Amino acid sequence: MAVGLAESPSRGLAPMPTLNAAKLLSRDADESQRLLQACKVYGFFYLNLETPPTGFMVKAWRDVLSFMDDYFDLPDATKMLDAHDSDITGYEPCGTSTGAKPGHVDHYESLKVSLEQCLSGVEANLPAAIAKNKELFTSFVQGAHELTLSMLSCLALAMGLPPGVNKIEAAHDTSRASTSTMSMFRYPAQTEEEARNAGGHNQHTDIGTLTFLLCQQPGLQVLSPQLNKWLDVEPRPGHAIINVGDSLRYLSDQQLFSAVHCVLPHEGRQLQHRHSIAFFLRPADDAEYTDSRGAKITAREWHNLKFDHFRASHAEQANNVILTGGMEKAGIHRAHDSSSAGQTVAA
Repeated sequence: MAVGLAESPSRGLAPMPTLNAAKLLSRDADESQRLLQACKVYGFFYLNLETPPTGFMVKAWRDVLSFMDDYFDLPDATKMLDAHDSDITGYEPCGTSTGAKPGHVDHYESLKVSLEQCLSGVEANLPAAIAKNKELFTSFVQGAHELTLSMLSCLALAMGLPPGVNKIEAAHDTSRASTSTMSMFRYPAQTEEEARNAGGHNQHTDIGTLTFLLCQQPGLQVLSPQLNKWLDVEPRPGHAIINVGDSLRYLSDQQLFSAVHCVLPHEGRQLQHRHSIAFFLRPADDAEYTDSRGAKITAREWHNLKFDHFRASHAEQANNVILTGGMEKAGIHRAHDSSSAGQTVAA
């Protein structure tokens, strides 16, 4: 069942380690071990971007936020020209998926550009506003892609796997098509009336391998594997938030932890616009693994199945383990009613 809207901001902060991007890019052995522990124990961690050579990502973050302010303020009719019925490129309005409270729809709009569009110059379905700022988005996506791939190399090193040819890294061969994408989210400010029918981003685990997230405003919550309780993830200047997705959990034979998370306004409704930027690293479309149901499935099939369940009703979502990647089986249990966000979740 869906988690409910938070009634107070007093949940406590999620304890998450902080790793250094520069050390991971240089394949530092000690930092690689810390990365492995973070992915095994928490599934979430901070990544310090402020030191060279990743400092440019902090400036790109500011530039993308400025772009988002301009883009999302455009008339709805103009933005809908970029809607391509795609989960990896183009615009998507609010209310297309279930929300964070039973009977509610989501309350975020998004604009996406795929890794393929940025790296190969594919122009099909590329929003005009992104085409005009192609250098910015190519730089951002290349930087996030390089960082997330370096984390996979560091994980392989820490796990004692043969470099490059192990199944985790091999599944991310850039010569093969994937659904890796950059997504920009805006949670618009709400009136009290709007908040009665829509709110936040429903609890879920991420589809792919690693999520590289940038946000400056609160609202992100994670279901703590240690406390079995919802905790706030505090935004930090100059730091990305990284989390393990379903695909990495499956490719690691369940060794790594994909944490359940959601987005909820602290005040019960969104009082001001909230922005976040994510790069979702995902395996090659034809990469195979065994999912949480014990089924053999390709990464593209899992991607499509999961998005179908994002849009399913809360009742349908409650009948299977797809939305939360089977983490109930790992000892993490879903909230059972609309008042349970911020509380310990009963087994």
